[in-house]
Amino acid sequence: LSVILIQVPALKDRKEDIPLLIEKFLEDIAQENGDAKKKISADAVAKLQEFPWTGNIRELRNVVERLVILGEQTISLEDVKKY
Repeated sequence: LSVILIQVPALKDRKEDIPLLIEKFLEDIAQENGDAKKKISADAVAKLQEFPWTGNIRELRNVVERLVILGEQTISLEDVKKY
């Protein structure tokens, strides 16, 4: 029953969107938990852009949430490497 078919490229094909998505997720997670928004270093974002994202945006959000929980006030490259 497909009336309108919408093609959405996989996250691995839209790596330039990852920094914006990360910032949005950091804001959302902070608001959901009533905490201050954590920061993420530029090299940590760059490393996340290198990942072969086989999942979708939800997978990225789950990774960001895990980094928020386990990382320091500023999520570092080392935090991403531990993931």
